[in-house]
Amino acid sequence: MAHAEQVIQEAIANQVFPSAVCAVLLGGRVRFQGAFGTPDPNSDTPASPTTLYDLASLTKPLSTATLALLALEEGKLTLETPVVRFFPEAKHLEGVLVKHLLTHTSGLPAWRAFYKTASGAEAVLNAVLNTPRTRPPGQGYTYSDLGYILMGAIIERVYDRSLAELFRTKVAEPLGLAATGYNPPAELRANAAPTAHSESRPNQILRGEVHDENAYAMGGVAGHAGLFGTLEDLIRYARMVLSGGRPLLSYYSVQLLLTPQAQIGNQPPSMHTIGLFAHPNPLLPRGDLFPPRCVGHSGFTGTLMLFDPQVELAVILLTNHVYYTREKEAYLDYRRRILNALAAQVGEV
Repeated sequence: MAHAEQVIQEAIANQVFPSAVCAVLLGGRVRFQGAFGTPDPNSDTPASPTTLYDLASLTKPLSTATLALLALEEGKLTLETPVVRFFPEAKHLEGVLVKHLLTHTSGLPAWRAFYKTASGAEAVLNAVLNTPRTRPPGQGYTYSDLGYILMGAIIERVYDRSLAELFRTKVAEPLGLAATGYNPPAELRANAAPTAHSESRPNQILRGEVHDENAYAMGGVAGHAGLFGTLEDLIRYARMVLSGGRPLLSYYSVQLLLTPQAQIGNQPPSMHTIGLFAHPNPLLPRGDLFPPRCVGHSGFTGTLMLFDPQVELAVILLTNHVYYTREKEAYLDYRRRILNALAAQVGEV
């Protein structure tokens, strides 16, 4: 993967991100794996497959959507379950179903700076519940942190346990994810790639502390962000998806994760699966060469996962891009170039 490595090293030299780890799986096997740079520019410790990265919005598919699929399998929820069953006081959410939250078609807005006025998980949740919809459910697509905050809260109510505990016992332990979870303990934080430029802690270097402002206000555990993980662990998750769900999900649950499900008006399903961006969603991180059938997700800190189930392909790229800046122009350009270089060489490995 010489070209991909060259582009990644160029991005590090240009301070687009201090470090990156990357893997390509094909046919269930790791065909390429690399670690580049030093997560902390002030340290000599190199990046490795066990470096802990703030996964940001990869939390949505890895934790929230995966737990929602498990809840479907266990008969705890359906995609047609009304949200007001859990929040009867939120009359404006009449007609919003679980599937609308998971596919970003609830009509809720994308984001609000709740951290400026709310502290604690319940306070932020109440602020979300008091935020009006911008359109009727099922009538348009808006990628919404609010919807996934609500989805995380619904999962906690269904199981009467915290998202952190549920992820640990129902996802991490069955898959053998040794380091991935919310609010990493002190022994793992020492190996965390630092981030910075969080708007709620603007002059701080964060290490093992969630970058997302609303997730931080919620105590680090939320449906939209908060998960930390390693390349080593995400390879295990990707293998589960590519193997039809074993040993975690059923085959049909994985199809919901890999197949577009977002019904918008009378249009065919598009834009989103139960958990992942789908073509023609402009948020889908597939570069120019990976085909439109791919699905995937990204995270604000500089992370992504991409799947092409037709050829049993997965791509994982984790960086701590926000260590240098919140601005995305240079990062998104390099991300596209890296993905193109990986796509060009996938058939060669």
